[in-house]
Amino acid sequence: MDEHEFRESLYAKFPKHFKQINALIGLAQSALQTYKGFHKDAYEASLALIFPRAFKSCGSVRALCELAMCEDAAVVMRSLLNLVVVTRWIKLDLPKRADKYLAWYWMQMYAEITAKTPPEWLAVIQKHFDRVRPQFEYLNAKGKTKLAKKWYEPEANNLYDLFEQVGLKDHYDTYAFLSGIEHSDATAYYGMLIGAKMPDGEHRLEIQNDMFVPRYLENAFHYFGEIFSICNESIRLADGGSLEETLEVGRQFYKSQREGPPAPTV
Repeated sequence: MDEHEFRESLYAKFPKHFKQINALIGLAQSALQTYKGFHKDAYEASLALIFPRAFKSCGSVRALCELAMCEDAAVVMRSLLNLVVVTRWIKLDLPKRADKYLAWYWMQMYAEITAKTPPEWLAVIQKHFDRVRPQFEYLNAKGKTKLAKKWYEPEANNLYDLFEQVGLKDHYDTYAFLSGIEHSDATAYYGMLIGAKMPDGEHRLEIQNDMFVPRYLENAFHYFGEIFSICNESIRLADGGSLEETLEVGRQFYKSQREGPPAPTV
């Protein structure tokens, strides 16, 4: 089959799985077309960045699942799950964390200064770095002033702390599994190996194994749906009733489809 035929075959095999995520993406796309990007504070500004990033990640997972490129879908899914955690964590302490989330841009810009950085940029970067630096200074256990290496320090030391603090500790295992695929551990090849055929004594990988397509579509739906809901509380991207109805229909469908252990959804 060519690419078009293969995509059609997957839609025929998992029509309702694709229907749910397509409905959510369609609602988000309409919201982005009408949203003007105005915001009144750092929190809304952070959400205005997070939402389109999550939207694109969800769309990427769908597009990759359409061709059973599940390993690549898993890599994007890891990023989407990370974004769920970040969005929840920022919301727990407003506006401080939203300010830090945005201010970290200048910390990174300063860290990336090289001999090739245009001179006219240096003064601007230095000015903003000096302005935001105090937000990332803290006293360690010995009373010495330290400069944070990550934007969420010292309130959290690592991603595991973020997962735990937002009530998603149980989902860190999912993140770790997706990280294994991202880093090309042996588990990255599971889908290709589990369905490997040996006709006439020849070993052939099942490169386009679609066994993970339903679960990945489900997870992407839940992860993006979570971010969509949080963003919509403040910047009103879509009609709240329409969004909740779309999410509830999807939740009920995916719940009815689960077999064995429940999917690692938010």
